[in-house]
Amino acid sequence: MNSKIIINTLVSGIISGSLYAMMTVGLTMIYGVVKLFNFGHGLVAVLGGYLAWLLLVQMGIPLVIAVILASVAMFFFGWALFRTTLMPLLKRPDWENLSIFFLIGIGMIMENGMLQIFGPRIKNLPRFIDGRIKLGLLRINTHDLLLIVVVLVIFILIGLYLKKTWTGRCMQAVAQQMDGARVVGINVNRTFALAFALGTAVTAFSGILLATKYSLTPTAGWSWMFRGFVVVALGGLGSVSGSLVAAYILGVAEAFITLYFNTTWVYPAWFAIFVIILVTRPQGIMGGRTD
Repeated sequence: MNSKIIINTLVSGIISGSLYAMMTVGLTMIYGVVKLFNFGHGLVAVLGGYLAWLLLVQMGIPLVIAVILASVAMFFFGWALFRTTLMPLLKRPDWENLSIFFLIGIGMIMENGMLQIFGPRIKNLPRFIDGRIKLGLLRINTHDLLLIVVVLVIFILIGLYLKKTWTGRCMQAVAQQMDGARVVGINVNRTFALAFALGTAVTAFSGILLATKYSLTPTAGWSWMFRGFVVVALGGLGSVSGSLVAAYILGVAEAFITLYFNTTWVYPAWFAIFVIILVTRPQGIMGGRTD
């Protein structure tokens, strides 16, 4: 096959992988610290996209400022949701099942709320930047290149935050040994709330990025949720770097499967990769890490 097609398909897979990675990093952070799998995270991403659209289109706020405001608003939404509803559930002996049903229910409420407020019609956010770059055989939109850079920068910043800041180290301590963290004076409940709030904000930001690339509908969150689950499980629950690696593997695989076959084979191929890796490495690519 033509080298130009192969190179551009590979880059397309990297773009998709970058978006999948961004979509799952918040989910990974929450699970890594709180040991809580947010089954409504896809709807959180959609809500972030709609908030940015509302600020940009309806209120005329510049795109970059709208993105920041929407992400900050979702941070406080996550903090309030955890403090008022999830924290009491975590004190129950059957908190695992209760939290699953609660978060699915919250997701359904959010979906119907967005459907009533924004309607069923497809919406899009404008690209951050227009233009197209040609580098040899490679053809790529400037916006897509910027998405890759933004995702990598976010991952680097998250890594630095976890390793260099007091609250980041508290999160790692709680993730590794909760009782030990309490002994040294770390407020575990506050750390839980912060991790959930940050994870919510990052997930909302991922929804904004997705809305600049793909269409935005109230029901899109469940599809994003499914893909996020596969990426997180494949990368290793709680591992941010594992999610990054898994997202790029699945993104590139999706691009080449679509090229050689068609989109109907994407999910079967994903599950084939999923099964092969988990059979050889049940904990995931980087399972057991809390980076």
